[in-house]
Amino acid sequence: MEGCFTTEVSKLARVEADRYLRSYRRMNSLLRSSRTFYRLEADASCLDEAAIQAQMYSLRALVLSLDDVQCRALLYNYYIKGYTLEKCAEIIGVSERGVYRLKNRALLDFWALMKK
Repeated sequence: MEGCFTTEVSKLARVEADRYLRSYRRMNSLLRSSRTFYRLEADASCLDEAAIQAQMYSLRALVLSLDDVQCRALLYNYYIKGYTLEKCAEIIGVSERGVYRLKNRALLDFWALMKK
């Protein structure tokens, strides 16, 4: 029964880390769309770009502080750069199947770092 609980906890950790990392893409697209909108409207008072950029910077710094080079490269290329997992596998030099295992390990490492 202990193993089942541990598996469930690690699954939830990976989901939480994935959700957190995906927020980088949302913030990036929000900044791009808001800049276009505000160029047209000339009123940037309702969007705090500096706060969004600070969140993005801290998220990027957290990814880059991972110890494992492969995990760091995968998370950076997949979440920050927006490459596909297949492209990330090619960049890192692992098989396409191996990149999924690496992603699970990287998300767990990231979650542990996030919780410190």
